[in-house]
Amino acid sequence: MEAVRTRIVCTIGPSSNTPTILARMMRAGMDGARLNFSHGTHDEHKALIRNIRSAARKTGNTVAIIQDLQGPKIRVGVMPEGGLPLHDGQKISFSTAIDEYEHGGPIPVTYRRLHHDVKAGERILLDDGFMETVVTRVSGKTISAKVVVGGVLKSRKGLNLPDSNVSVDPFTQKDHDDLMFGLQEGVDWVVLSFISSPDVALHVRRIVGAAARAHGVRPPKIMAKIETKVAIDHFADILAVVDAVMLGRGDLGLEIPMEEVPIVQKTLVEECRKAHKPIIVATHMLDSMARNPRATRAEISDVANAVLDHTDAVMLSAESASGRYPVATVQAMASVVREAEASRYDVIAEPVSDIDGMPNAMAHTVAVLAQQELIDAIATTTAAGDVARSLSMYRPHVPIFLACQDDAEARQHMLFAGVYPVVTEQGSTDFPQRFHATLVKKGHIRAKHRVAYLSCAGGSLQLTIHGV
Repeated sequence: MEAVRTRIVCTIGPSSNTPTILARMMRAGMDGARLNFSHGTHDEHKALIRNIRSAARKTGNTVAIIQDLQGPKIRVGVMPEGGLPLHDGQKISFSTAIDEYEHGGPIPVTYRRLHHDVKAGERILLDDGFMETVVTRVSGKTISAKVVVGGVLKSRKGLNLPDSNVSVDPFTQKDHDDLMFGLQEGVDWVVLSFISSPDVALHVRRIVGAAARAHGVRPPKIMAKIETKVAIDHFADILAVVDAVMLGRGDLGLEIPMEEVPIVQKTLVEECRKAHKPIIVATHMLDSMARNPRATRAEISDVANAVLDHTDAVMLSAESASGRYPVATVQAMASVVREAEASRYDVIAEPVSDIDGMPNAMAHTVAVLAQQELIDAIATTTAAGDVARSLSMYRPHVPIFLACQDDAEARQHMLFAGVYPVVTEQGSTDFPQRFHATLVKKGHIRAKHRVAYLSCAGGSLQLTIHGV
């Protein structure tokens, strides 16, 4: 039983939207499918969800569907086919009054208040910072600027304003409409992009709770995408009210000095691990594989270091959505994850003094048994509360099998490192015996394997070792 703990999340797009490709990606190691609602129509996303579920049934995989809302992302409007070349030193202008570029005119911007928020001397970065302009003048709804670093600007590319105070709405009407669509389609996770405070997460949780009750579905879990300096400043408050975190290093690297991003990554991963909440490290992990069949050595090291930081998941963006080698990229990432987890550097030495509460203490005990190779697997149930999260925090080098009530609950737990959800009957007092038989029948373990079972009976946690 090889326990590969770190999850792989793949953004789904034109390169990976067919059931055949999706099935191959799942067999290669894909655990979560991210749908980017900055692009595509509801009909297109509905087709993607249908294909993802079809491929998961075909392969027998449990795959979480992650709806990534656009949030208050500022973008350019519709540009010429093939893009608009911008040259160093060129004088250009942006306009908040138009949606589509006309030859010789200003560049359209989707955020209608941009002319109120920027002033002369401030930077406007384009397309993940690959292009840079500086504002020279603001007149009415037109923003004049000078190109510092040029490139080809294509439709719907993002703008970043690292020097400006932006008053954009944190939860837009588009986000609300997309959220309602996602709830109807039964997405497992909802990602709040460009979150700046806990308020928007609390607002969305109220919406999700009411809508889920109305539709009679399990409410999706809520994830905060951390990609701005203000989100870093309020991280503790945001983490307290969400279920998971996605670290968007692309936009974050434009908001803070890029040399600070690796340290921020390590800090946030550790804080999430101790809070028993999953974190996904995202952006440019194997970026060159969007164009080439092999990753660079630096990219391989980046993925490995995220694993050794003990992130719960690593994510592919353009590599799997629009790249030329989506299946090979998943295979490459899985190989790096497997190698990093097998190394002597993938060890968590949690001081005993930091362990608080009975669930954590019992989880630590079981993790020690795994470290000493005294057990072959761990099993618990969602009926036992947050024990699975406590177990995941210690990253034991054996699989953690989690008995779930239904498929939706199982998919939501796929983002916890090392946790393998299994749908089975709940509520019986003979849980260890029944679940052991289920795991053997499904081929997850052998009858002779030593398994530590953490269950709940009479309101108390119980630890049972099977096979000793």
